[in-house]
Amino acid sequence: MKAANRTESEVRDLAVALYRDHRDYLLAIARRHAAGERHAEEALQEAFISFLRAFDPGQGAPPIAWLTTTLKRECWRKKRKEHFDRKSSHEPECQWEESGSLVESIPSQAPGPEQRVLECDEARRRLAAIKPDQRTALGFFAAGFSYKEIATRRGWTYTKVDRCVRRGRAGLRAVQAMA
Repeated sequence: MKAANRTESEVRDLAVALYRDHRDYLLAIARRHAAGERHAEEALQEAFISFLRAFDPGQGAPPIAWLTTTLKRECWRKKRKEHFDRKSSHEPECQWEESGSLVESIPSQAPGPEQRVLECDEARRRLAAIKPDQRTALGFFAAGFSYKEIATRRGWTYTKVDRCVRRGRAGLRAVQAMA
């Protein structure tokens, strides 16, 4: 029992020294890996709590390295949790059916059919305002083809592909600006 108390005392003293000597360094790391200042501070505090609970000086791990790794993981955990909290906050509560099975009703974030038709009509209107070669070049480029691949497929020069993509983009911007 005395060895456990001595180890706890060692870890507590080590934590105090690390906090005093390396707080700014650790906080800079937390800021790089956290979602914001508040999360960085919280992650730093949680890392020290984990250090007090779990660090074993007898294992030979360098305390600052152990704390840095724990801090980064805590930052990533908080960032991931915030992402999931934001995502799930738009979903309604789960409900129990009379049969006892769990039913979740998750609203779709996709636009409805009426909105999709309007968007398609708008896209057709914008694309109709540019030349056919520009539409073709932009279509291939949007599909992920390189200028060289587009030129090979269409029998064009690299310069023509570049010109069609540039002028097509400019034409689409001009149509959008007029709307």
